Amino acid sequence: MLDGTQDVGKGFLYTLVVDADAGSLSLAHTSPAAAAHPWLSVNRKAGVVYGSGWSSPINGTRTFSSYSVKPDFSVSLLNTVTSCGTKPIANDFIAEAGEHGVFYGLDFFTPCGEAWDVDERGAIVSKIQALEFAPGSTLHGFATTPDLKYMYLTNLGLNTIHSYSLNLANGSVTALGDFSPSELGAGPRHGAITANGGYFYLIDEEGLRVDQFTIDHASGSLDYTNVTLAVTPFGLTPANASQYWGDEIVISSDGLTLYASTRSRDADFPGYISGWSLNADGSLKDTLFVIPTPEAGGTSNILSISPWNDTSKNMLILTDQDTDFVALYELRGQDLVLLDRVNITGTNCCSGSVWLD
Repeated sequence: MLDGTQDVGKGFLYTLVVDADAGSLSLAHTSPAAAAHPWLSVNRKAGVVYGSGWSSPINGTRTFSSYSVKPDFSVSLLNTVTSCGTKPIANDFIAEAGEHGVFYGLDFFTPCGEAWDVDERGAIVSKIQALEFAPGSTLHGFATTPDLKYMYLTNLGLNTIHSYSLNLANGSVTALGDFSPSELGAGPRHGAITANGGYFYLIDEEGLRVDQFTIDHASGSLDYTNVTLAVTPFGLTPANASQYWGDEIVISSDGLTLYASTRSRDADFPGYISGWSLNADGSLKDTLFVIPTPEAGGTSNILSISPWNDTSKNMLILTDQDTDFVALYELRGQDLVLLDRVNITGTNCCSGSVWLD
């Protein structure tokens, strides 16, 4: 596991074209980046993409960068700022916060996070808040309620979900309380919140499970419902658990499908994508599938779903950092179908992805 000091090589951003009607995926541009970016978020109003940067450390820390999206969907660097730590990981952008939106970042190796103002161009300009966490913290993910009232941060190292209230006037957050997954040592990695803000689904890295919580709208507190889902075909407590680690969790744009991904620690075995149908209120309906990923997934197997309710609404992207490919899937009935795959060679690929237009 990177501790924030290793050289991870040059970074690139890739523009891929999804043809939802043809079910195809193609590589359009390869743009040099300021750093290798493990995680991306997007500012749609300004047409800007943000990346957490695993560059060579600057004065002991690494970076966040902003990129302007050109008319042809290639990108150009707007600016780069130093982060609070040596391994910046998840980031998020909230357009409704502050004057022009607020960018949030977390560090995996250093127990810190931060909030930054952006200007009218979308460039990251000034830090408005620093977040500190207890030693042993390894922060990894954001989840925000649809009404933008509450924000949740997952802390894999301390086996904790941190809750905050969100001040949209300036983008600052105020700590509310901490919550735990369904078992000790599960390692909360990422969360996804249903469209009505009623349910919080959590994927645990070490526990190989998805936990279901309800959200109290008055306080933002999480209540574990005693519903836990296996993310591999081997059940909740598989004998081969040490071979896998949980990764990503997302909910489809229509709010009716929950997806989770798992990586294999052994390159000779695949990871998995799991899917469940949800009721209109966000509660669990049925198990749909558990299918192997094309490769092990390594340090990636990150999922991103189409944010639109058009012909792409049942599509999602899978990225594989170890084998250097991007794959396009579509849910058809109860089956997740691999539509296309783009292998990217000669440069470092592939980690997080965002849908642009």
